[in-house]
Amino acid sequence: MKIFGFYILLTLLTRNPLLALVVMLLILFLVERRFIGLLPDFTASWRRSNRVRELQREVRVNPANAEAYLELGESFLQKGQYEQALSYLNRAADKMEDHPLFHFYRGASYYQLGRIEEGRAEIEKAVVINPKISFGEPYLYLARIYLQQSQDGAKIDNLYQQLLQYGSPKIHYLAGSLFLNYNDKEKARRLFRETIENYQACRGSLRRLYRRWALLSKVGLFYSK
Repeated sequence: MKIFGFYILLTLLTRNPLLALVVMLLILFLVERRFIGLLPDFTASWRRSNRVRELQREVRVNPANAEAYLELGESFLQKGQYEQALSYLNRAADKMEDHPLFHFYRGASYYQLGRIEEGRAEIEKAVVINPKISFGEPYLYLARIYLQQSQDGAKIDNLYQQLLQYGSPKIHYLAGSLFLNYNDKEKARRLFRETIENYQACRGSLRRLYRRWALLSKVGLFYSK
């Protein structure tokens, strides 16, 4: 009712119902992004595309810039363009042998392209160099691989502990969903609860960032009973 009243007020002020609707939706979107955070960031793709263009100009001017190739690889990985991601990452290989993110992005690209064993080797190398990288996402990839390959229970249990230790609330939720799909409800429930507890312990902008995953984890708990 309050939203409808706000719309009427905007209509009176703008003298244009369509413009009032656009203004109201824009205000609601900004409020949602600032204080709630359930909707995806619709501007992320545009910002990423601009950054990619900047980096491509940089490597044309300076082909030896390995950090730029690394960031380009990450950007194309996030966009789902795995061949392109791998192409840029391989150009940085000589200078990135000890860089954990390089091995993670290359391993993730291999995995997405169906080159599972190459992906696994690269991701395992990444977490040996730095167990804390990317908020636990490498362990999520490894969990998918190990579960697909029916690895022994001890190996999966160890990976599960690493997910709990290093994962962000988002990764905990995604890992919980993964274990639920493999009918391991105990591990799934623990990961969902971890997401909710982390959310409840947070304040300020972190609550907005984690709210979506906490709500989805509550749904996950219901289905993992």
